[in-house]
Amino acid sequence: MLLQVGSRREARIRPWIDAAASGLVLTGKGALAKAVRLREAGFAAPLLVDEARYQVAYATVQAPFPGLEDGPASLFGNQLEELMTAQLAFADAALTPTGYVAAGASAALEAAAARVRRLGDPRVVFCAPVDAGWLYPGALEQLAEVLRSVPGPVAVLVGGRPEPQATAAGLARLLQLVPGAGALRGGMGAFGVLGLGAGFSAFGVDSSMRQVLPPDAQIRSGGGPGSPSVLFAELMNFYLGLTLAGRFNGQAPPCMCDCCQGEPLDRFLDMSQQVPAAGHNACVLTGWARQSHALDALDRGAWWRSMCRSALERYPLWSQRVRHEQGFAVGVDLPVWAHLPVPEAVPRRVMGAGGGAVR
Repeated sequence: MLLQVGSRREARIRPWIDAAASGLVLTGKGALAKAVRLREAGFAAPLLVDEARYQVAYATVQAPFPGLEDGPASLFGNQLEELMTAQLAFADAALTPTGYVAAGASAALEAAAARVRRLGDPRVVFCAPVDAGWLYPGALEQLAEVLRSVPGPVAVLVGGRPEPQATAAGLARLLQLVPGAGALRGGMGAFGVLGLGAGFSAFGVDSSMRQVLPPDAQIRSGGGPGSPSVLFAELMNFYLGLTLAGRFNGQAPPCMCDCCQGEPLDRFLDMSQQVPAAGHNACVLTGWARQSHALDALDRGAWWRSMCRSALERYPLWSQRVRHEQGFAVGVDLPVWAHLPVPEAVPRRVMGAGGGAVR
């Protein structure tokens, strides 16, 4: 289970990465250059590079990988192969820069898969940033057929406005049809899919890394939040630091993660605390990653479902304890993963040479 972070913010969480159980997915503009610098500085944990071109352009039949086919002619004739080679010099596997695949854009999806098949490199991960509409019956089976046609590893990113229950059910069905597929830019589902047979997954460390917006989506700007987002581990949900301070009213519990070391959870009061808040979040997520990594693949689904159910049971207890009229809002993904059926068997597809390190 990897942590996905914007390439400009990786320093906030890098010190807390456990190379034995986790790693980084550097995301966005400058991600490859940052990967180069990290490796040169001795960073040894699993590392992937996601250029996130799906955020700026749709995949088309003519240009399934935006910015490659439309650019100047390559001196060596294959811009995709050059980019994948550049990533592989520093990353554990190469992620294709696929554009956003709109619902129903089957020809564009197949064009991208065909390009990857021609590469024939098992170290290249075919990334499919698909609209949530692909996870419904009919389209989902078509998506699975295209993903199965790629001999190497594949990863799915769900975009648009996904409905949590439908997304979880769709991913569960997809992993039945394409065992070992990865899932990037997830929330609590990043752990859930590992219990459903995903070969690897990535948890977005901030809200922007836990969503995939279509290139033409309207982004509302309402100003900054005023305080950083903080993961309350017992409730398995993120809250603004100011929200936690208001709920606890000076009676916050100590956090025993490696970053906080017993400091109270209500101390992240303004944006000057972004770095320690990110460190806290990374420590909690890395701790969960260690627990997941220590389990057999077949046991991860039941473990995660138990974690989610236990967290749900604590909500009324914490709301009563703080005696605040609003209590704590339940995370939207939590009830979904708490009740999703756990498979009796978890088949996996081998990622191939160079890909095992990202699991």
